Amino acid sequence: MGGHAAAPGNAVQLDLLARLLDAAARQAMPLWLGGGWAIDARLGRITRAHEDIDLTFPGERRDEFVELIGALGAVITEETDYGFLADCHGVLLDCEPARWTGSAYELDGTPPGSCPDALEGTLGGLPLRCNSWVAIAWDYLHYAEEQPQSQWPARHVLSYGLVRSALGNAEVERLHALFNASRTD
Repeated sequence: MGGHAAAPGNAVQLDLLARLLDAAARQAMPLWLGGGWAIDARLGRITRAHEDIDLTFPGERRDEFVELIGALGAVITEETDYGFLADCHGVLLDCEPARWTGSAYELDGTPPGSCPDALEGTLGGLPLRCNSWVAIAWDYLHYAEEQPQSQWPARHVLSYGLVRSALGNAEVERLHALFNASRTD
């Protein structure tokens, strides 16, 4: 697929991901995959070339998380309205904090259950946590609000199709109605 030449390949990203998860496990810090890698982990197969690794971390442990990725060579390059971006030897880490609710970690502004505690995905035999299908779909609903789907890069069209297939059209339409209602509140 075009447009992926500048990003390190999937094998490089998977190696980094394994090292990140190992370092986090040593600190008893849960991490969740988001975005395209979460889709692949939930499906148990790699569906496309990836340009970054979307990570969700415990918000109250941000300093520890920054130190953890820093020990692997990552440098924060940009603060965003939802978290931050970091570069780790050419791999873009798109990092978002989750908030502890007293019973679970959740991404702000998404339906409950966005950060399941269970290891619900697997990549290369490595079991891992991923954002929920609903949280992944929610991201695409935000993206569609920013940019018409007809203008999406092919990788996002493919990934959103996989999300729709996993959830079913009726559930995606229910989420879309819920999303629209949340925008008018």
